[in-house]
Amino acid sequence: MRPALVFVFIAAVGCQRSNQSGNAAPSASAATTQTASVAASASAAPAVGGSRKVADVGDIPAWAADPTGGKCTVDAASKTLIQSLSKGADKTLSDGSADVAALIAKTNAASCAATRAQLTNALNDGGYERYKAKAYTEADRWWRAALVVRPLAMTPRYNLACGLALAGKPKDAVWAIQQIATAAMAGNASAVNFLEKSKSDDDLKTLRDDADFKEALAVANVTAGVLAGPRKEPETSAATVKLLPFYEFWRARDHVLHTWIVYSPAVVSVWTWRPDASTELLVTTIIDDPAKLGKPKGDMNQDYGAIAVLQRDAGNLKLLFSHKTGESPPSVAAKNKDVAYSFDTPCGTVNGTLAWKSGSVVMDENSCGD
Repeated sequence: MRPALVFVFIAAVGCQRSNQSGNAAPSASAATTQTASVAASASAAPAVGGSRKVADVGDIPAWAADPTGGKCTVDAASKTLIQSLSKGADKTLSDGSADVAALIAKTNAASCAATRAQLTNALNDGGYERYKAKAYTEADRWWRAALVVRPLAMTPRYNLACGLALAGKPKDAVWAIQQIATAAMAGNASAVNFLEKSKSDDDLKTLRDDADFKEALAVANVTAGVLAGPRKEPETSAATVKLLPFYEFWRARDHVLHTWIVYSPAVVSVWTWRPDASTELLVTTIIDDPAKLGKPKGDMNQDYGAIAVLQRDAGNLKLLFSHKTGESPPSVAAKNKDVAYSFDTPCGTVNGTLAWKSGSVVMDENSCGD
């Protein structure tokens, strides 16, 4: 869901706008850079047929690659129409009576990739507005329309899975997740990230015991590579900050002013780290206050960024490692089977690696002296 602050945590669950990525959470319609490397020779995804007819929603297209096409521009009339749809106020889309084919023709979305992407995003965002109103079936109709426009799009397909689950249609929701698994097997890194997100999303909790759902999520294990992300994972993020050492991440002593500095730590991004075939860990980057993201740093500030590693244990999270990284969250990337990170300091860029050895996270970091 779209971020809504709960206490001091970035708390958002389930659905997301088209421009809210994990970078998700990655948005498929405007996909973020992924560090997942997809194994083309991995075992086949769960068998899923073509489109699916869902009661009260309509025919949902199966996942398919985008058609090829040349450069194009969105005309002014289409741009105005598309922008209006993002508000979620069109009654025909909400009640399922909209002629989506006519909408595609009117905006020239079939032959113009730029229009197709913008229309898909607007329909996704319109569905999100209905979702916020807890009108889940109406939201599902908007997301179905988005997929009619662009079957490749991952964000409305993931949102549709959440909406169908919330509307009491678990089998249809599982089918939507299976379609995402199919995309992951075809090399779509955004799809891999959405499968990872599905493991903790409360909107999908009614599906957790479904065998087909579990099989679909297992596709991420063979396609994600060493490091899959970044994405937003709200439930994990809220749990992570609660586990951080209090007198390091929540409070700090200002020895000049002799006062306490109060922080509001929040997770910025989440990755899945698989250092070996039998181990699945979570890597998170952290900021001392989400309100400071992207803001300039003042002199003598005591802001911090951080990196942390966690492990799921019988549904609960266990904090294995946490480390501050200068004034801002670090950059993160895969390095063989390890996690490489870097961050800037007044003396230059500091680089480090995290390795998994004998059941523990081992850090190797250079210093300003190096």
